[in-house]
Amino acid sequence: MVSFLLNQDNLPYTISLCIVFVLGMVESLSLVIGASFLGLLDDWTPNDNSADVAGVTGLVGWLCISRLPLLIWFVLALLSFAIAGFSLNYFSLSWFDSLLPQAISLPLSLLLMGFSCHFLGSKLADILPKNESSAVSVEDLNGCVGILTIGKAVLGNPSEALVKDDYMQKHYVLVEPDEVGVEFLTGTQVVLLKRKGRVWSAAKLDS
Repeated sequence: MVSFLLNQDNLPYTISLCIVFVLGMVESLSLVIGASFLGLLDDWTPNDNSADVAGVTGLVGWLCISRLPLLIWFVLALLSFAIAGFSLNYFSLSWFDSLLPQAISLPLSLLLMGFSCHFLGSKLADILPKNESSAVSVEDLNGCVGILTIGKAVLGNPSEALVKDDYMQKHYVLVEPDEVGVEFLTGTQVVLLKRKGRVWSAAKLDS
């Protein structure tokens, strides 16, 4: 069994399985100290509901990445990849007395992982508690407070700001002052006033 797991052709799947165990240990330890790694990972992940890149959004939705907490999806993907790879090599060893080369098993495992994330991810998303009431579109950020994350923003030359809505979800938006002669430097807190296309007019938040 150990020789099967540590065989060169099985190393990608063994490593994936080890990562799952490590994530489980980290999550368990983090819960002991009162901070869920699952929650922290989702909090670090940008939640930009305005992203509309053709193809990417469709793939993300098909793989259920947007419907599950990131850590749960990551564990599902790793487990699916490992189980698919081990299964393919087990059957290959049983039928042909040899393991599949990685050039064959890796693409097949990734394909099976994708279908697993799609179908099992959908089932998990239906089982897990819903949080639809806290879903806020970038269209509904009027009045929310953000902080400029990079560069300098002036009227006609917007820059990026990180905004948290009422449910503490993160949104990355472009902002510019609503008046000529005003500039926002990195770290400036602003209030979103009005959206024009992809850019928000904002006012500096008085300290």
